[in-house]
Amino acid sequence: MHKVVMSAARGAMTSFYLGLALLLALTVNARAGWLRALGRLCAATAMGFLAWSIVLANQDGTFAAVPAGDRTPLLLNIEGGLIGLGALMLVASLPFTWRRAAPAPPFRSTGAAYGQIGRGLHWASAALIIPAFTMGQFVRVLPSGRPDRAEFLATHMAIGLAVGALVLVRLGERLARPAPANPPLVRAAHGLLYAVLIALVLTGLALAPVLGLHLPASAGAEALHRVGLPALLALLLAAHLAGAVTVIRRMAR
Repeated sequence: MHKVVMSAARGAMTSFYLGLALLLALTVNARAGWLRALGRLCAATAMGFLAWSIVLANQDGTFAAVPAGDRTPLLLNIEGGLIGLGALMLVASLPFTWRRAAPAPPFRSTGAAYGQIGRGLHWASAALIIPAFTMGQFVRVLPSGRPDRAEFLATHMAIGLAVGALVLVRLGERLARPAPANPPLVRAAHGLLYAVLIALVLTGLALAPVLGLHLPASAGAEALHRVGLPALLALLLAAHLAGAVTVIRRMAR
């Protein structure tokens, strides 16, 4: 019975984040302001819960039990602060979003504007990358016997595979259609971000099978998946947010 309950909990968490990604993909292009606001409110709520789980980990002794010298709790606290700040920014934008009706963007991207497909894929990917990254860090600090560790790990693996699928679709769309011009450095950073996300999925499949998919084990896969690639991903995401504000505003309207 306990196994059935835990399996249902894992499936519910995975379904929640996949549903959130789908909701954002559908509402980000909506002309009605209230519908776009609804999508942002759901995203802000999910981000708030994620940030709150990090606060609880500080209070219930989870981080206190981590061996000295392990910087994962510090990184999670920084990440929780950024996620919480992002949630507050989304909430602050709700009145403006609600009141503003926006013209429908083109279905596919052009040289002048991002299309509905590109925008939807962008925000659906963001809705999955953030919890996948956070849960992956939680798995590192939670003891192997804790039930919530298995729940986090199962969700991390499932939505990580979904991120890989979205990256491949995004790459196909970008190759097939033009997009608003970006400076060479920004284009290089985007390309590296795609490469890191694909590498994370491949190294993850080398560590454990997901939905029957599995790659041969590699000596360096664990170190890359748990340390090297997440650190590089964090830097790239920070650079993406700091250096691509104009692009993000065009995508979010």
